[in-house]
Amino acid sequence: MATLESAARIIHRPETPSVPAVPAKTASREPETESRTDLFTQDELFGVKKGQYIKKARARVLADIESLSGNCRWQDIVSLYHPVEEKLPELDEAGMADMVKEKIAFAMGHLKQFDDAISLLTACIRNDPDNFYTRSSLAYTAYSSLFAAKNREIFLAGAPRARRIELAHENFTRARKLRPDGVTNCYRHAMLHLQIQNKPKPALHLLNQAIANWENLSEQDQTRRHQEKKNYVKSLYRSASVLLANGEALKALERIQTCLKQDESSHHVSVCFKYFALGKIQFCREEYGRAGEALRFALQSREKNQPVDFVHELLARTCLAQGLIDQAKYTIEQVPVRMRRPYFRWTEADVLCAAGRFDRALQVLTETADRDSRSKHVALVRLAKICYSRGQFESGAGHAGRAVDFFNEKWGNLFYEGLFWQALCAFKAGRKQQAETLVAELERACPNFPKLDRLAAMVRG
Repeated sequence: MATLESAARIIHRPETPSVPAVPAKTASREPETESRTDLFTQDELFGVKKGQYIKKARARVLADIESLSGNCRWQDIVSLYHPVEEKLPELDEAGMADMVKEKIAFAMGHLKQFDDAISLLTACIRNDPDNFYTRSSLAYTAYSSLFAAKNREIFLAGAPRARRIELAHENFTRARKLRPDGVTNCYRHAMLHLQIQNKPKPALHLLNQAIANWENLSEQDQTRRHQEKKNYVKSLYRSASVLLANGEALKALERIQTCLKQDESSHHVSVCFKYFALGKIQFCREEYGRAGEALRFALQSREKNQPVDFVHELLARTCLAQGLIDQAKYTIEQVPVRMRRPYFRWTEADVLCAAGRFDRALQVLTETADRDSRSKHVALVRLAKICYSRGQFESGAGHAGRAVDFFNEKWGNLFYEGLFWQALCAFKAGRKQQAETLVAELERACPNFPKLDRLAAMVRG
């Protein structure tokens, strides 16, 4: 392991000896060519090459850090070399410590010491504002801290979170300008928009750019930059999801098919995830047979201990769409009750209703609404629909009203679907004036809500 302290004690800058001036008439030297003076000094060509010790010392430190990184010994890297001003003063004084600081900051990121890492990288950028690697490192560190906060590994909220998002955007943008044909920074910048800020439109633009950048590289450049291919594959996968959410199912299908082809042997994205995405797209295109095939293959391809409840849920819905009630029930039963999340239980209730087991469906949805503090409005409006179908209009209006109240309290917005069912159930229960008030409110907020015009005609007729 490289240590510089002992070596530093024997380094002294020798005083320049006084050399007698050469008389002008004896100082005959061949004139230097312009090309030679542009490339080398006389000392560089024939004298002692200065700075070699420091360069070799830095190379030894970087090699040591690389070895430690390979074994994920992040704390050892920080303990041995941070702060550089104390542990490696020669490098710092020579202005050659920034590469080491970048490596230390990377290790700090793995240790969730994001504030310290950002401080180190910010200092490096002050020394060299147009360094692509430092800009990329700072952007990635800020981006990683935001994901750590999202996963509740660290606390970051309010104004500090907003500043961290701004820092990540600033440095991703600068890094992309410094290397416009890059793939990785485009992909990560897209994920900042998509996963942290929930902004699919700018995310899709960046994902498309990442895809184009890779596909525009020559075969030789793709081989040389092979490490970026995984982010090209991830860009294909993520963009398929965004396109589907935008209602562009055909483009989404093309993207996921390209992803499957490009990732056939490398598996940068889990096979289970890719075939689930394919099945989801085919489900939305109402190609239920193909969707079922893709989802069953996703289940067969699962990795050990990989959660697949979401695959079972969509497969159950696919069976339900095909009228295969028994297969849908069987699929639901493959997931233990304790592992059934709210969205899974909504589908479970739909399958029970299709099988005519309305009382059990009501029980499932009631349990889900009682335990769900985030999306209970979905279970409540399903309860309202079941009550409506059974002629229990007062109960239906009550469930729908609770859904509207919850959504407003939780998210500060009007829940259009809940308001529609509250109005319909109130009208069927004989409370026409209340129904008129609710319809008028929905007309102001969302005049194009499905079947609102027919409900309004019923209520006012």
